[in-house]
Amino acid sequence: MKKSLFITLLAVVAFAATSCSTTLKSVQEPVVKFELNSGDYILSEQVTGEAAIHRILGVDWARLFTNRYGTVAIPLVGVSNVSSLNMQYAIYDLIEKNPGYDFVMYPQYSTKTTGVPGLYEKTEIKVTARLGKLKK
Repeated sequence: MKKSLFITLLAVVAFAATSCSTTLKSVQEPVVKFELNSGDYILSEQVTGEAAIHRILGVDWARLFTNRYGTVAIPLVGVSNVSSLNMQYAIYDLIEKNPGYDFVMYPQYSTKTTGVPGLYEKTEIKVTARLGKLKK
């Protein structure tokens, strides 16, 4: 009895010791208000980021223990951007593919979902935006 309890406890501790990891990439924008002119920054051509999410029984098994997502803060008056976690996966891909930029300018999302809700869903997200660098 004690041996089976010890083995069960050891299995629970081993399972709990396996780690989950989350990676977040974001571009931070200050809350400070200052005026920029078009000569103060350089914009890239439009670039894209993509993400595909497969959910079986409502669970994204591929990202169950590792999350890589990105966020974009939009400090404009009257604009609210509540992006879903799926959209944040596409932003992460956009920032990962194009390092070295200071800000993301007006991201546009395209989402396509297929499958049977609750059983199997495939969601494809594509984000298109311009990236910017501040001049020194």
